[in-house]
Amino acid sequence: NHDIVLRWYDHWLKGIDTGIMDEPPIKILVQGINEWRYEQEWPLARTKWTKLYLRQDGLLAETPPTWNEGTDSFVNVPWPKPGDKAPSVKYVTEPFAKDVEVTGPIALYLNASLTTEDANWMVDIKDIAPDGSETMISKGWLKASHRELDENKSEPYKPYHPHTRGLPVVPNRIYEYAVDIRDTSNVFKAGHRLQLVIKGQDAPWDDFMIWFHASNMKETRHTIYHTPEYASYLLLPVIPRE
Repeated sequence: NHDIVLRWYDHWLKGIDTGIMDEPPIKILVQGINEWRYEQEWPLARTKWTKLYLRQDGLLAETPPTWNEGTDSFVNVPWPKPGDKAPSVKYVTEPFAKDVEVTGPIALYLNASLTTEDANWMVDIKDIAPDGSETMISKGWLKASHRELDENKSEPYKPYHPHTRGLPVVPNRIYEYAVDIRDTSNVFKAGHRLQLVIKGQDAPWDDFMIWFHASNMKETRHTIYHTPEYASYLLLPVIPRE
């Protein structure tokens, strides 16, 4: 996208008529099919906001959870050794019957508890091909004590955290954590699956990261709930393709 950035700067800083202001205001690269596309607004007006619920046995589905479902948990230990993978829980859809486009902001609403006074929630969205290969689509993160929302600035698809103060976390109490996941655009092709990965930390050697978040310094059990009372779900911007 450097050529786009250069045209924008040339227009505003050098007064060069690059034609960029004559184009639609939004230009996106749709991953999965590797195509550029113009749009008029963001999020897209034709978005079909779709909830994918976290279900038992690591399933992501449009049907809400039932009463007989349990919880999922992992224990996060700070300072993993180089090469170690962070403990996590994973949820994945059934293979898509047809191409599914996800374009726009994403939010995860997580009902969960912790065994310590604070911890981090780290979220990955991946595209899983039929052969099992993985492509990172987007990421999100939230410090548990910074879960407070500004209701006036928040949208269901874009929770806004002011980060002006920390709220106490009572160990083993269930809270709802609204995690803002970075805007993206991707077509999950027929036969592919969408995977949600929830961790307590990332690391420099994960996904070739050049930066990472500092972990809390206490061993912490993260427990995720998915019942009718405490339904956890991923809010996706699905774009009709027909």
